[in-house]
Amino acid sequence: MNADEVNILTKRALRADIESLRKIVNFLSQYNVPIAKFAIYSIIYQFAMNNVIDLGKECETCGGKCCKAGYPVPVYDYDFKEMKKNIKNLRLEKKNGFYLLPRPCQFQKGWICTINSFKPYACLSYPFATEDEQEDLLKSYDGNGVPDFRVPEFCIAGKKVKEFMNKIMEDLRKEKGREPTPTELLEKIISLYERKG
Repeated sequence: MNADEVNILTKRALRADIESLRKIVNFLSQYNVPIAKFAIYSIIYQFAMNNVIDLGKECETCGGKCCKAGYPVPVYDYDFKEMKKNIKNLRLEKKNGFYLLPRPCQFQKGWICTINSFKPYACLSYPFATEDEQEDLLKSYDGNGVPDFRVPEFCIAGKKVKEFMNKIMEDLRKEKGREPTPTELLEKIISLYERKG
């Protein structure tokens, strides 16, 4: 699998495609290195944020600050094609192989994302599966346990997700009598998602 295929599969997973979620976790699980384990946990956390936990109140309270400030959001070619299908006259600057979606985001109205159903991969990945947010932690992660993901101070939704996931891990530890595997965490989160649905 090349990088684009991994990203497209992850994007599908983060959008609640359970088959893609299991496929990307299985793919990453074959690599017994800390960065692969880190990626698995970050995808699971991000999946929970995007699909399991209702965060509308937190995002409204925050006002969607992640969309208002910061560097431009990188938009992959496959993101751009999807956006172009849904937005007439879409124009984004391209630099160093990426289209760039400037912030403040033109597609944010109040705190709401008006392109939520086809937003770019980088937006779907924020903050747990976003390399910029996790870069320092990624460098120091040794593969033991769940990474202590960094969440920007303003991101009350991300903080709620961390608390939720910490509780899930604590419950799994009690149930298993040991540290649960990433796959056990994945299956627990999928079961919560399916119960919600």
